[in-house]
Amino acid sequence: MDPYSTHPARRPILSAINKPIHFAEGQFAGNVVRAEVREIQKAEVGRKYARVDRRPLDPPPSVQLKLFYVFHQGTEHEYEREVDDYRQISNLGLLCNVDLFPVPSTYVPTENDSSVPRPASPPSAPMSSHGGPSTSQHAYVPPPPPPLGQPSHPVGLFHPPHPNTLAQPALPPLTVPDRPLAGSSMPPVPALNVPSNTYPQAPGQQQREPLPEVIAYLGPHLITEPMKCTHALSGTTFVQPVLMELEGKPSLVFAFSDLAVKSEGVFFLRYRYFDLFGRASAYDDLPVQAECFGGLFRVYSTKEFPGLPLSTELTKSLAKVGVKANLRTKPRKRVSGSSARSAKTREGHARDAHDRYTRSSSYGTGSSAGRQESEVGSDSE
Repeated sequence: MDPYSTHPARRPILSAINKPIHFAEGQFAGNVVRAEVREIQKAEVGRKYARVDRRPLDPPPSVQLKLFYVFHQGTEHEYEREVDDYRQISNLGLLCNVDLFPVPSTYVPTENDSSVPRPASPPSAPMSSHGGPSTSQHAYVPPPPPPLGQPSHPVGLFHPPHPNTLAQPALPPLTVPDRPLAGSSMPPVPALNVPSNTYPQAPGQQQREPLPEVIAYLGPHLITEPMKCTHALSGTTFVQPVLMELEGKPSLVFAFSDLAVKSEGVFFLRYRYFDLFGRASAYDDLPVQAECFGGLFRVYSTKEFPGLPLSTELTKSLAKVGVKANLRTKPRKRVSGSSARSAKTREGHARDAHDRYTRSSSYGTGSSAGRQESEVGSDSE
């Protein structure tokens, strides 16, 4: 029997994001657990992907995983407590994946803007260890109103006006009889079935598609799911966590050390966490347990690339626990074309001088050796 036949493929479920989940199988079986991920290191710069050199984002984007046991779920005494020792958590089956989103070209960060997209839907309010709602840094903040004269929706999307903004005359309700009137030969009018998620259309006009799902706000701009461009990523987009110390405590960290982007521009990442071997009681498929959005970073062309800064302390710590990362003890600046040609010219001149010196030395050694041999021969005679 095929061992995989009893484990059919499971599709991801998004309705459980940032919510407590009761597990029936896995290492958390019998417990209610809420997961949380937060970016602890964002990429700053990147160089456009090349086939010969992958040129990963620097520093490697990383997120920390936090797990909370939830007690008395659904009651007024509900509270949660973070895992005491993450060394007791098995990382087998714990995965985090990334998606890539472009930043709208008209976006201009302001002084009060954190340059981190805000989720469109409010996450579940975490409960403190004392039973009340805690003040989490991931609390939902409603988007600010857009500036005057600036659209608050992606260009090209159809947004119907709100019904209350249209001046409509007061009309009596329209009633249609379900059978012909007395003395009339007119057949009954069939009932109209109009889907609730569509908009009224003019006769002969094609049906418009539903509006795309808004997943985040970036200033006055809306970020929608169809904007995703994960296909432009190269490298490992699914990683397991590593155990390392953060602020003196054992922690689980997902590090994406070989991600590269094939296009130029400004982007941000979306992180999603799930447990392959944890089966939730209320879901048949695989629930995505947590997600967060990362900070903005720019990908440059080879000519415009400004260079790489020093390796961060977190990157050095990740390398110590086995993450393959490029470490630099001094900044690596971009070398212009003229400077590179000058360096190659100086290197060539030095090589030629060394070759001439080597040849002259060998010639001198050979002639002196010949003279010594001739002198020895004359003495022997």
